[in-house]
Amino acid sequence: MKIAVFSDSHGDVDVMCRAVAAWQPDLILHLGDYAADADDLQRETGIPTRRVRGNCDMASRAPDSDLFELCGVRIMMCHGHKFSVKISLDAVLNAAAFSRADVLLYGHTHAAHIERMGGLLVINPGSAGSPSHPSWVKLVLDSGRAEAELAVI
Repeated sequence: MKIAVFSDSHGDVDVMCRAVAAWQPDLILHLGDYAADADDLQRETGIPTRRVRGNCDMASRAPDSDLFELCGVRIMMCHGHKFSVKISLDAVLNAAAFSRADVLLYGHTHAAHIERMGGLLVINPGSAGSPSHPSWVKLVLDSGRAEAELAVI
């Protein structure tokens, strides 16, 4: 399963549409800050989308976090602001461990990050809405395995 992971789009739906058109994922995940952009993206592409809200989405009905399983991989997604990820990853890593997640997806920092920490794949796609260096992540799930690659738009 191919999954496009975006965060912090800040209204730049066109950038995400270009990335999706080029890669043709099966699912889109949006980690907040303009969570409504995920709805627009789904309308534009017809690809199913899941989203969580960020610190810029206080009026959104999107959940603060989401925990689900796909292809035998347990995924925890959040924006990260409620875990103070700009200061430290300790709180969000603890939440992921408590949730028994295989993949942790977070945003908020606008800094792309992919790292394996023990059995946990930790991913921040950076900012899709960054005017100078928009980025996102290609996440591929297959039979209980997850691989991620940073992509630049």
